[in-house]
Amino acid sequence: MQGNAMQVIVKEEKETSSKRVVFPRLEILELEDLPKLKGFFLGMNDFRWPSLVIVKINKCPELTMFTSGQSTTPKLKYIQTSFGKISRERGLNFDETIDQTTFSASSEPTISKGMLCSFNSLLEINIEWENVGKTVVPYNALLQLEKLQQITIQGSHTLEEVFEVVALEGTNESQTVVQIPNLRQVKLANVGDLKYLWKSNQWTVLEFPNLTTLSIDKCKSLEHVFTRSMVNSLVQLQDLHISDCENIEVVVKEEEEKCDPKVNDIRLPRLKSLKLSKLPSFKGFCLGKEAFSLPKLETLQIKECRAIKVFTKGHVSTPELKVIDTGFGFRYVKTDINSLLKTKQEEVLLFISLLILEKAH
Repeated sequence: MQGNAMQVIVKEEKETSSKRVVFPRLEILELEDLPKLKGFFLGMNDFRWPSLVIVKINKCPELTMFTSGQSTTPKLKYIQTSFGKISRERGLNFDETIDQTTFSASSEPTISKGMLCSFNSLLEINIEWENVGKTVVPYNALLQLEKLQQITIQGSHTLEEVFEVVALEGTNESQTVVQIPNLRQVKLANVGDLKYLWKSNQWTVLEFPNLTTLSIDKCKSLEHVFTRSMVNSLVQLQDLHISDCENIEVVVKEEEEKCDPKVNDIRLPRLKSLKLSKLPSFKGFCLGKEAFSLPKLETLQIKECRAIKVFTKGHVSTPELKVIDTGFGFRYVKTDINSLLKTKQEEVLLFISLLILEKAH
């Protein structure tokens, strides 16, 4: 349903009535490109939608309520918007206030700032070719993401940071650990200006204890993925795939602040698949001296990463890894990854030298 001047879908009559309004068979409701729409109905009647299972709302920036009265939707689980899926298990009425979902002042999003972007009801973030500004999740919403399960972002060229982490310099506050407890899947593609998934600092640490899949493709400004302080929180991470990111140098970045000296072993206990391809600036998985334990790693792919010299500078344990898939074919892991990479580099250099000698003769 479209209309530039439409403010309501159902208009309130002059004679007020307290009768309940029922849409007995309505299953799908789509509202799109309604710049003046303030609500479905602004009167005080109660609404019942016994069959409603799909609600899609897109480009309705002035929508701040659905109905003023009670609105019951027993089959509706979420609302689909251009920002993502919003939980609506309690019906179509909005209980959260706009203040709870204010975006960062620097973000300048084009997506609605109203109640449809309530972060504490957010199930999924799904953004395709939308301008959301520089940040998707503002700092003041980090503690409201208990329901968030999935993030998919494609083609947002102004985005610089997925989670805004503010540096609280000059304060005496201790370090804050923020968990995103139910986030399981993150997919980022064609986000050209993305510099950080989350910018680490000494005041705030983000943890993702249930993240299982992370896929990053064509994010040319990204230089690293995780920081040393939060990588041990990734206890459920199983699949990590990074491709076609020309400036990525490492997966795990060492921080300027010294980490706890007692923590000298980095574990990714469930990581099964690690695929790295078309990363011309990639130097290694981590260039710190900590030991790495990857006890479940079965698939390791390293292709078109011409700058790599070591996998890690510390010891790396991969008891289940049998072969590495490289641009030159599969290589059996007889000792460890670092030794294999060194051998492979020597083989490549020897091959190039032989070609040069052959051409010279």
